[in-house]
Amino acid sequence: MYWESRLMMPNGLKAQYQKAGNTRYYKLVTQPSHHTIVDKVEIEGLGYNNSIPGPLLVFKQGEMVQIELENRLDKPTSLHVHGLSKPVSQDGIPEIEPTPSIKPGESYVYQFPAWQAGTFFYHAGDPSQIPQGLLGPFIVLPNENQLTGGDIPYRDYVLVLQQWDIPQEKIGEITPGVYKPRKFDTNPNFFTINGKAFPETEGLRTKYGEKIRIRFINKSSASHSMHVHGHDFQVVSVNGFPRYNIYDDTINVASGQRIDIEFLSINPGPFPINGTKTFHQTNNGKTPGGMVTKLNYEK
Repeated sequence: MYWESRLMMPNGLKAQYQKAGNTRYYKLVTQPSHHTIVDKVEIEGLGYNNSIPGPLLVFKQGEMVQIELENRLDKPTSLHVHGLSKPVSQDGIPEIEPTPSIKPGESYVYQFPAWQAGTFFYHAGDPSQIPQGLLGPFIVLPNENQLTGGDIPYRDYVLVLQQWDIPQEKIGEITPGVYKPRKFDTNPNFFTINGKAFPETEGLRTKYGEKIRIRFINKSSASHSMHVHGHDFQVVSVNGFPRYNIYDDTINVASGQRIDIEFLSINPGPFPINGTKTFHQTNNGKTPGGMVTKLNYEK
């Protein structure tokens, strides 16, 4: 519980769970959901537990995963946990695998072991439902009896990177309204961190001398090059696999990738943390906006 208490998802939700023995159980409900990306721009999307992106699910290495998925959509759906190997019956891609397609009004309980520590994510098996919002973070924390105090970051932040193809009248201007995102994010014009575009993004907090971890998660149709101003960092994990002695200031997070970085907060800010692609730093071409948040130092 020590590390788990330090895991945070700014602007997002941490799902509640039930625990029995070595099993951790979550209930997810897929349903139509309204969500405000930035002031006066609201989407009619699809959410888990009425949240876009879906709530943070946390497990400990060695626990048994139980996720009940209830479908309140008007079309079938399924759930896939990306990156964590599991039996084919629990993998959640029914068009290819012998795994259930969950019809409207029905539920299914996925069960498999959280055998590998790392950063993962869950999403709908139907690729057309993912750009509508059916995506969320899934974190497996290492067994703490194998760690020392120095291994555990003081603050551990989860950042889900998304892009949205939302009808707008003119590039460089924001037309307020409620919109249904286009089926696939092939021509994105809004870019979010945990469902919010700047200036609506909640900053990351730190104090001088703390070790900070940031987990970048990307399932959008494009890569996102992420930069932390004022701080060099160490890449400590890629797709759930440890990395050693890799230092950088900018990383490219490809579609489907999860990259964890750590750094010491020794250069008081505030500093931006942002995607480096210029259009990704806008809201439909209007600046400031987009995939930008802040690292805020507290006294």
